[in-house]
Amino acid sequence: MELLVHLHPYCFSYAILDKETNRIIDFDSKILEQNIGKFLHNDSIALWFSDHQEIFGLPYKTSKIAIYTTEFTILPGKTENATEIFQLLGFTDNTNLTYLKNKIDDSFYVYFSLPDKTISYIENQLPNVEFYCCDFGILSFINNKLSFKNYIAANLYGEELTICYKKDGKNMYYNKFPIKAKEDLLYYLRLSYEHLGLNLNEFPTELYGFIEEKSPMYSTAYGYIRNFEIDRTLKHVLPFTFGINEISLHYYINLLGLGL
Repeated sequence: MELLVHLHPYCFSYAILDKETNRIIDFDSKILEQNIGKFLHNDSIALWFSDHQEIFGLPYKTSKIAIYTTEFTILPGKTENATEIFQLLGFTDNTNLTYLKNKIDDSFYVYFSLPDKTISYIENQLPNVEFYCCDFGILSFINNKLSFKNYIAANLYGEELTICYKKDGKNMYYNKFPIKAKEDLLYYLRLSYEHLGLNLNEFPTELYGFIEEKSPMYSTAYGYIRNFEIDRTLKHVLPFTFGINEISLHYYINLLGLGL
């Protein structure tokens, strides 16, 4: 079995993946809506782990955990020393941080940092744990899904919008934007399309995260973008062994994408 965990200020979630059948056998989540700047420095992670000790204490073959951080970047090519990347980008060298990297595909790597004490705590809770950038799940998913298909993926999580662009099987664009008003989704999608030189109504946009067709943000954007829909195919990519009609799986793309 493999444990998947996603920790974001807005929501904590986990899933257990049976690697032999490639099916999810357990799942849970909790909406938290925490302050982005403080969630790695308060007790919320320890409290959540304590509440799920019966789950997290099981003997998993591997554990994968994706954690939100404000320090990250995606770059072409591979650099052995992630610390050097942050120094070159002008980030302050911090001896209390560990600098990490994940391979997205043969062309791109994501580099990010996490507090040493967060890493130490989680390693004590989860033996054989692997650390991932918060958005690794969606990047992995669009890399695996219909590799020949070109599309924009937009993931709305709390007050943050992530937009990715895939072309000819490769990730070509990745950016984050703050979301405050119902018009912001449309504004940043139009901005991204313009930047990429794409036709707003011809090129497909697939939505993930905490959004539904009935939400004002969706309705506002749909009035201007027609080739635009919530992707509900996750249940086919990673099937569940139990009923999931009440679970909106597109909310959890960054969790479930860890299992691909």
